[in-house]
Amino acid sequence: MHSEKPCTGRVIELIYELLDAHDDTTQLASSFTFDPAWSRHLEYLRCLQRAGREILAGLALTEMAGENRDDRKM
Repeated sequence: MHSEKPCTGRVIELIYELLDAHDDTTQLASSFTFDPAWSRHLEYLRCLQRAGREILAGLALTEMAGENRDDRKM
């Protein structure tokens, strides 16, 4: 069942869940015997996770700034 959150909120939660899944994968795979292909892929996942979290943090700041402007208009 869907929560009462707007679609944007649900999408953001999904994105964070996917980022967490990438983190889980990198932690699980770190115990594998060294494999250059896995090593490159894990580094890609780490970079993707960092970029995704930075983008989401920026969106949150932008959204908060917009809400603050709206509050001042009232």
